Amino acid sequence: MPKRPLGVFSIGILVVVLAISASLLAANILYNISEVLSLTLLLFGLWIVILAGVRASNPELYGRGVFNIFSGGILISVLGAVWFLYLRELLIGYLLPVALAVIGILVVIAGVQAWRR
Repeated sequence: MPKRPLGVFSIGILVVVLAISASLLAANILYNISEVLSLTLLLFGLWIVILAGVRASNPELYGRGVFNIFSGGILISVLGAVWFLYLRELLIGYLLPVALAVIGILVVIAGVQAWRR
């Protein structure tokens, strides 16, 4: 049994992120619903990264590991960022830096995790 059930809290964060993205669509900052969905993925992925930090301070016995949660959050954020850049037609210029940044972050975190053992 988890010590702190964060599932309901995460669903609430998802609803807040959707509200923020929809309000950006209403303010004409975002142009279509695909940009709303990509921004939602980006922001919710950042929440998952924050959730990994919360889980690091209070790990569960049979729960998923912190590295697993962190890497999933990074991958969801990058998926949202790449989708957003593709919709804004900026993907060509920023694809290599985004890909290298993601690989670099995951390698650094894996190195830190191996160093602690």
